[in-house]
Amino acid sequence: MIAISMLNHKPIKGFLFAKLYFEAKEYELAKRHVSEYLKVQERDPKAHKFLGQLYEREGEVNKAVGCYKRSVELNPAQRDLVLKVAELLVNKEECDSRAEFWVEKAAKLLPGSPAVFNLKECLLSRQGQQGWNQLFDLLQAELAARPADAHVNVKLVQLYSQDGRLDEAVKHCLAAERRGLLRHSLDWYTVVVHTLQEYLAQPSVSSNEKMCRRLQRELLLAHCSLLRITLTVSGVQPSLDALTSFDQAMQTLSSTAGSQTDDLCEVFVEMRGHLYLHAATLLLKLAQERQQTWRAVVDLAALCYLLAYQVPRPKAKVTKGDQTAPQLIELLANDRQSQAGHMLLNLSADTHTFIREVVEAFGNRSGQGSLFDLLFGPRASTSASFIANDDIRSISTQAPELSHLSKWDNGSILLHGGDLQHLSWLGLQWALQAHRPALRDWLKQLFPRLTLETSKLDTSAPESICLLDLEVFVSGVVFCSHSQLQETLKISSGVQQQQQQLYEPRCLPLPLLRLLSTDRQREWWDAIYSLIHKRAAPGMSAKLRMIVQHGLTTLRAGEKHGLQPALPIHWAQHLSQTGFGVNSYYDQKEYIGRSVHYWKVVLPLLDKIKNRRGIPEPFDPLFIHFPSKDIQVRNVSVALFVTRKLMDPLDSEKMYSNLSLNVNNSRTLPVSMEEVMDLLNEVNQQLGEGGEAMDEEEEEGRGGPAHSSPAHLTETAATISHIKFSTPSPNKSIVSPSKRHLISPKTPPHWVEDQKTLLQMLCQQVEALKVHDLRHNTSGNTGSPYHRMYGESYGAEGLQEPYTPVQSFHGAPLTGHYTI
Repeated sequence: MIAISMLNHKPIKGFLFAKLYFEAKEYELAKRHVSEYLKVQERDPKAHKFLGQLYEREGEVNKAVGCYKRSVELNPAQRDLVLKVAELLVNKEECDSRAEFWVEKAAKLLPGSPAVFNLKECLLSRQGQQGWNQLFDLLQAELAARPADAHVNVKLVQLYSQDGRLDEAVKHCLAAERRGLLRHSLDWYTVVVHTLQEYLAQPSVSSNEKMCRRLQRELLLAHCSLLRITLTVSGVQPSLDALTSFDQAMQTLSSTAGSQTDDLCEVFVEMRGHLYLHAATLLLKLAQERQQTWRAVVDLAALCYLLAYQVPRPKAKVTKGDQTAPQLIELLANDRQSQAGHMLLNLSADTHTFIREVVEAFGNRSGQGSLFDLLFGPRASTSASFIANDDIRSISTQAPELSHLSKWDNGSILLHGGDLQHLSWLGLQWALQAHRPALRDWLKQLFPRLTLETSKLDTSAPESICLLDLEVFVSGVVFCSHSQLQETLKISSGVQQQQQQLYEPRCLPLPLLRLLSTDRQREWWDAIYSLIHKRAAPGMSAKLRMIVQHGLTTLRAGEKHGLQPALPIHWAQHLSQTGFGVNSYYDQKEYIGRSVHYWKVVLPLLDKIKNRRGIPEPFDPLFIHFPSKDIQVRNVSVALFVTRKLMDPLDSEKMYSNLSLNVNNSRTLPVSMEEVMDLLNEVNQQLGEGGEAMDEEEEEGRGGPAHSSPAHLTETAATISHIKFSTPSPNKSIVSPSKRHLISPKTPPHWVEDQKTLLQMLCQQVEALKVHDLRHNTSGNTGSPYHRMYGESYGAEGLQEPYTPVQSFHGAPLTGHYTI
């Protein structure tokens, strides 16, 4: 009734009509109606703003400014409207004395706004030399507050160049590069390359050999960065232009770079590897953009990745005490070999055979010509190209080793400065190899001062953040990205794509891969990084602390965490497995303690599913739920049994010490099906029961419950046989800290019989679970709500053997959505 009476009220009705006329572009009628409304409701800021928009549309700037000004007087909190007034006044053809006042007003309401900075710059540039001096002061002040702002840095370099102060422009470029805060800005590297080229063209510089070689080194590094970013944010043609410039710069220096053993010589060798690394990425980009087929580019991309991987590493510069941070050249080498090595594993299931065939077919002058033609076209001139004239005859057929890749990954972390996309991509590579990523080592480099665990796990205070929180977070992001990859590939694997899947990489290179994390995940990670490393913008600390606090509530599975059961199970398994792989007893204790925390979180979730109560996904979750990880109601009883039994021994200090069998081998809980069988075998052997008894028990376990059909058991056995797990090395025994629970085969402690019985039950119960098959469950789906994260050409062979999906909970599907 109230709404109807309000509509019948004439002034309100007139305002509504004004908006309708505005949408119909009847501006005169709209102005008439809103003016009538304002005669009655003169203090309505929305109406004044609306009238101002009408005047602005008709080009009557002064009238529009008057309306906006009145609206701001009635509601001073309208920051966007203050900025609008400032923009209108600054952009007037004639100078308006009110402009400076409104720009300063906008600056106070919007500190650090690039739009406000541009308005200030525009005002000062109109004032001649005096204005330029003030503009330099403004830029310096902005840089002091926001040193990582690419826009301000670019403006300062351009202003130096326009003022004829090229020396200072170059100095600022080099100083900013040393800080390494702008490595993701395309505009920055565009201006750096242009500035260095212009400076090197001066006779006074080119005649100074020492200075010239130092600047040529910086120019090569800038070319490389420009190409890397262009591949990420731009299309094929800008990427090809950037590659051409880099390639020609390399060829220009090819005859002189090696004449002296200095920094230029060292960087030139390293940049040869990066040139081929990015050339391979561009080839894959051609296929991604459907300008070439995957089949046409995959062999030559592999050739480039091989050349990039096999470029000799720079010699380590060892100093006294060897306490200095890694040099830039060393970090670049680590990153090059990390990316190239992983991509070689992505291009083919049989890496060794594939590499041998590629080298035999293309590791020669003919293959080099084919590469040049595919990149630059058959009509391009070869004389100015480094790729066309390089000697590639030394290429070998040696494939990357996982142990080496682990080392290069660990060494590349600092170069990317904690970039979440890079961490997620590396984690995804190891997930595709069915190995746990070395998150602990990565994070200790990025956050060396953080403690491993906190005693305030029941709080979400930002001050309590610890390394385990960050490890859990990154592990969750990798889990989600891998799950998304699996679901996307299953949905998009139609018959028409089977042919291209034979050649498309299972995972695209880092520059071409769409974001592996959600907006909320990146917001939380950036907030953490800014607070810990004290990079928060002025006035932003309180907001960042709130973001961190909300995320911690989810990470620590606090009240209303909204986690899908699959994720805390994954965390519990990851933490327990990582914990038993570290050398420190105290670190082991912290890892196992956090693992127990997540096992306790899992139990009530499983109880909910058992009672046919769903686990709702929050509106904007920190971690997305995935249907492929759902736990079915029919499997919850056994999942509950397994979870409780695995948690009990971990939750006891005494049993924690006993979990390691300190006779030759060690196995840990919680365990996979394969590990259960292995552990039972070891227990039986240590009790003197022999291998034959174990075989009989294993056969009984594979028989399963009476209701299991032979076909079901065959499917289960086949699935388990295809799953690879990362388990502790059988050659490394974890010694109990107390050293009092050593096992003697002749006098086993009392808990061995209980654990043996438990393991036998696990063998029989878990074996009978129906293993969830993504191929069947998603065959009817036509789309994914998360498909936007990866797009149409994300990858094609992520689930083809021998690539292994993320380990599920003993073969059972994991989820909060139940089915009956």
